[in-house]
Amino acid sequence: MSSNTENSVAGMTGWKPSGSPSPNRNAVPVGAPGGPVRPPTAARERKPALAALALLLIAVGVLASVYLQMQAGNRVGVIELTQRVPQGQQITAGEITEVMVAQDGNVNYVTWAQRDLLSKYTTQTDLVSGTILIGQMLTTAPAADGSTSTIAVTLKAGQYPPTIEAGDTVNAYYVGPAQSTSTSTGSGSSSSSNNDVSTLLAGGVKVVELPQSSGGSLGSAASSSNVFAVTVDKSVVSALLTASAEGDLVFTSGAGS
Repeated sequence: MSSNTENSVAGMTGWKPSGSPSPNRNAVPVGAPGGPVRPPTAARERKPALAALALLLIAVGVLASVYLQMQAGNRVGVIELTQRVPQGQQITAGEITEVMVAQDGNVNYVTWAQRDLLSKYTTQTDLVSGTILIGQMLTTAPAADGSTSTIAVTLKAGQYPPTIEAGDTVNAYYVGPAQSTSTSTGSGSSSSSNNDVSTLLAGGVKVVELPQSSGGSLGSAASSSNVFAVTVDKSVVSALLTASAEGDLVFTSGAGS
């Protein structure tokens, strides 16, 4: 074929030889994945024991919260002393504060709502700061002056009038063996003992609190002995306590001599 014919054919096809084709940068290599290659991951291990423990801890937390709420609902405000209060004195508003305690039917707390009633009572004994006030610590005795004291004495049935009441004034007697007496002689000393004697220890003894068996709060209702709180002159405190401890103290009604 002549060169003209070749040129004519080339012109019809428009093909012209050229160099090596330029690479297509956007082309995806054959066999390559469609996205970024991710490394294989191990399957997650399930831990049912940990899940059960978590549920248990949640349940315990809920129960603890409910218990604390119930306990808070069973608490009551009571009186606590912030200062020392001597025996026989009234407790003032500046000597108390409110604290919360669990309710207990076996403890006779003086509640914060009863604080206005304190002016009607005096302390049965010395009370220190931090004391939670209970009813047995108080008495209806008047505030003690410097010459009197309120003490607790123990009597048996028959050693006090059966109709005795708080606020009564009685006489306190020693009824028991006479004290041994000693006489001196030229060769030494001799002692003699007499029959039981009755000796007036104090008149005007004021009964300020009855035992439980008589409707009060002192002593034990089941005991054969009865504890009375009385206000007496300080000069006879020792004699009354000694006679009470020996079982020789007797109260009588009427004026003493």
